[in-house]
Amino acid sequence: MAYIWINPVTESMYEPKKLTNFLQKHGYKQVKVTGDWLNIVKEKYRIAVGEAMTAVIDMRCPKTKQLLDEMGVTAEFTVPTIEPILVHCAREISAREELQGEEKIITTPCQALADMGNAIGLRDITFIPWNQFLKTLSEQLGRDEEILAIRHLKESPIPPGFFEDLELKTVSLTGEEEIREYFQTQESKEMAKNIELVEMLFCQCGCHRGDGL
Repeated sequence: MAYIWINPVTESMYEPKKLTNFLQKHGYKQVKVTGDWLNIVKEKYRIAVGEAMTAVIDMRCPKTKQLLDEMGVTAEFTVPTIEPILVHCAREISAREELQGEEKIITTPCQALADMGNAIGLRDITFIPWNQFLKTLSEQLGRDEEILAIRHLKESPIPPGFFEDLELKTVSLTGEEEIREYFQTQESKEMAKNIELVEMLFCQCGCHRGDGL
């Protein structure tokens, strides 16, 4: 029996009981986290903004950081060393005494998060995009058809607006085109002075259209 953590985006695509039964049938026990990592991470951003001299960049989505590095605009902003919520969850699971020595899988909604997580090298932890996990399982079973029916999401379970209750001067950007346009049409130095936090999600309208889904 291996342990598996299902990311919230993937989890919202299935009926909970059917997902649990499916995982158990194929030798995986779903594990949950006990820490309130969503609010812990949010508090880390509040503290980062309070200590920063320029606007803080949202680091929850590694694809946005890659894009801004490519555009060469991060020098005018504060880039905090705050890991994505998913990585915080993985660190908790990796450290859990009752799970030591057991295989543990962290599913991700995109390849970028999987790559980021695997680069950390947590003990007995493997990060894998959800669709890749299903593909591997399908190959092991020796059949190509879809092995778990999904329900398509009309709205993202992780939409923009994550930082709203912090009451900071925040701009929210989703999608590569919107991010590029914003940074290309604004004066970065002035923007960094007038905005406290730049929220960004690479997938348009929120985290649910990643290449891992």
